[in-house]
Amino acid sequence: MSIQRSDQVSTPAPRPTVVDLAFGHVAIGDGRAADVAGLLDAIDEPTVSVAGVRCQGHQAWQTVLRDLRLPDAGPGGPLPLVLGYPSTWGRVRSSVLARATADIGVPVTLVPRAVLIARSHTDGSMQRCAVVETTHFPTVPGDPARPTQPRWDVARLRRMSSGWEIEATDVLEPESDDIAARTETIVDDSVESVFVDGADPAEVTRAVDVVAAHALAGRVVAVDRELIRRYGWRTGGPEGADQRFGVSGTQVQEPPRAVRSRTGRWMTAAGVAAVAVALVAGVVGFLQRDGDGPPVEQTVALGRTGVEVPADWRRSELARSGGGGTDRPSRTVFADVEDGRRILVVQSEVRADSTLASVATSLGNRIRQRGDDVVTEFSASTRFMGREVISYREAPASGSAIRWYVLVEHGLQVSVGCQAGTAGESVDTECAHAVSSVVINEQR
Repeated sequence: MSIQRSDQVSTPAPRPTVVDLAFGHVAIGDGRAADVAGLLDAIDEPTVSVAGVRCQGHQAWQTVLRDLRLPDAGPGGPLPLVLGYPSTWGRVRSSVLARATADIGVPVTLVPRAVLIARSHTDGSMQRCAVVETTHFPTVPGDPARPTQPRWDVARLRRMSSGWEIEATDVLEPESDDIAARTETIVDDSVESVFVDGADPAEVTRAVDVVAAHALAGRVVAVDRELIRRYGWRTGGPEGADQRFGVSGTQVQEPPRAVRSRTGRWMTAAGVAAVAVALVAGVVGFLQRDGDGPPVEQTVALGRTGVEVPADWRRSELARSGGGGTDRPSRTVFADVEDGRRILVVQSEVRADSTLASVATSLGNRIRQRGDDVVTEFSASTRFMGREVISYREAPASGSAIRWYVLVEHGLQVSVGCQAGTAGESVDTECAHAVSSVVINEQR
């Protein structure tokens, strides 16, 4: 069988227009806007009133889309749409939007807002995040004699091979006595960042403060909706996935039936285990392909440290080796020459009795003394690939963020840094394999 080569340069797929229903105010970005709070509140009603005329819900949404002059026109024709709906909605409610966009003539993807936020507010190395939304639609009916207490919807998300997905949900009641425990459960120590959004800026600020006080995440910030409009179209999946938007028609990415954290933690654990099994299987398959050729991974000896890295990545030394009793760190970089992905290995001699906890204390103090945002999301102890590590994120002067994982053993601190490619190519698989493979030998 022969394979025909093509000299034609493929044309990148057009970037979709992102329509964020937010909390009733839709803004496209060029002055077009619409107030849809009434339609969000009436999502469960069979008919709604538009300009004094009763119509079905999906027809009302079609009117909104026409008034917004969607879909947008692109160089090659109408642009696809990505439409974000309230994160708590399920199949029945989102199906109203699916019917409204069924005949719009362009590919339409419906996703929960929490997914839009994760897509637009994270970089290529982040694996877990949480989204807190302080405004709920449809509005919960209240009794004037008994004011309704605030309730915040929380979604915890994980980056999967297909992109960001909601893995668990909960509701936080800031006035409740167990707010600390509930927050720590849903925003557990695997969460790297928390993004907070809502219709009332004061309530968003309050939620940021409450979550930051009780969660272990390294960063708790308010959502920037301009980022959603600019980057919500990204799937967060492997490089190239964002160029495949499917065929004309509506695709609904529904939140899974995620259990509330208190009653279904076993399901979350099972999900994590499944991800771990899938990752190991993927790595094994990656290593076994092209078995007649050289191994895809190679074990590299760096002084007292052994680590497995891709065999075809270029190695360079950024400083003289730190072995032989000197306290000067050694820095080794392994880089993919094609896309710029990098794995960095830094070794530093520490006291013979140093532990992960003592090194974490020292690192934490140094980070606080810096007083800047170069190093964020510091975690003194977290589990990664079955190992207890220190983790943090570094924003270098150039290039994408570097996720660091620190191990300590036998008087040696080994830091493994993972940096995505120049165009955001994922380094997740190589990073996980490198960290899991680190072996620190005793001083001879």
